[in-house]
Amino acid sequence: MSQERTIAEIQKGLWMIVPHMAAKYLKYAGEILSQKPSLINSKEVQGGFVRDVIDPDGNVVNINQDELPRDSVGIIRCVGPMFKYGGWRHWGSDELVAFAREFDNHPHIVGQVWQDDSGGGVISSVPPYHEFLRTKKKPVVSLVDTCGSANYYKNCGTDHIMAENDISCMVGSIGVMIVLHDYSKMLEEYGIVEHIINADPSDHKNKAFELALKGKYKLIKQEYLNPAAIKFQEYVKTNRPNLNLDVEGIISGKMFYAEEAIKEGLIDSIGNLEEAIDRVKFLASARSFIATP
Repeated sequence: MSQERTIAEIQKGLWMIVPHMAAKYLKYAGEILSQKPSLINSKEVQGGFVRDVIDPDGNVVNINQDELPRDSVGIIRCVGPMFKYGGWRHWGSDELVAFAREFDNHPHIVGQVWQDDSGGGVISSVPPYHEFLRTKKKPVVSLVDTCGSANYYKNCGTDHIMAENDISCMVGSIGVMIVLHDYSKMLEEYGIVEHIINADPSDHKNKAFELALKGKYKLIKQEYLNPAAIKFQEYVKTNRPNLNLDVEGIISGKMFYAEEAIKEGLIDSIGNLEEAIDRVKFLASARSFIATP
């Protein structure tokens, strides 16, 4: 069932993705649609990479043991294209957010790090994270390498965004895109003529897509892309109040390396996993101090 949900999700076609990663991610999506299994990329081979628990001494502990050490920090990783539903070869927001809630509710875990390296994915992968962030009780720190489009949409509402390095880390690509494939010429070569017939009261059904396939993009932008892009921009501006909106392209699709991303307010710092864990502990202790009468 989960694989079928992912296929339906891909077929919706609305993506928030870094442009230079689009071809690779869409190829990945095509493999999912073809339902060709890949042991290399299967979740079984990935094993426990997706989440860890780090004890106060910095050691990875068995997440399934009866009692986790007090003052531990959870790690959840999102690598590659983002989907709402998990399948046999990828993790979905439904699964990763479930892990986040487990950490948030565990009495011995003080907070969590989201360690991400993703150029984005389907737009429907983002809302589960926003709902979690809206209701969470403990701090979340984002530690990112590539953090573009839907992945930035996911992370810009956490308590602190830390770049994993000052070499490869890029942040931004605040925008929305859609990819349509026109197979009409291929069908013609096979002698296939397609007739799409709408009911009289349904003259607007799929109109934006039909016009887009004819090279007329105005309606599909107005009805699908622009509303999603504007909502993305408003969420970023709300959650990153120090964002320098005077910088060209900062909320319209440009990517920034880590040092510039800090300067312009897209992220907060540069560090490593140990520093991200320390930031979680600092935020947790600060909240505990404030909550103590």
